[in-house]
Amino acid sequence: MTAPKQYPGGVKATLDTERTAKILAAVGDPIRLRFVQALLAETEMSSSAAAETLGVSLALLCHHARILVDAGVVGKRKEAQTAYYSLNRKILRDSLKGLV
Repeated sequence: MTAPKQYPGGVKATLDTERTAKILAAVGDPIRLRFVQALLAETEMSSSAAAETLGVSLALLCHHARILVDAGVVGKRKEAQTAYYSLNRKILRDSLKGLV
């Protein structure tokens, strides 16, 4: 196991810190933040419904959704040709807990 990165001032980066930074970066884009906000009100949302809600093309929605999925903020399931997205509330809660 490797030692945590050491930053100026003696602050050590842990895996939780790195994970939180990845999550915050993913949510840091206005379109992705609006997507997360839309998912807060829904249990699940199809890609076409999300694109319509956000006022973006399906291709742009899929690009932003992939970043959120990769960060673990959003879950994705496919049914036939349709992708459905849901918010991973636990990841968001756990990541933000250490900041507030």
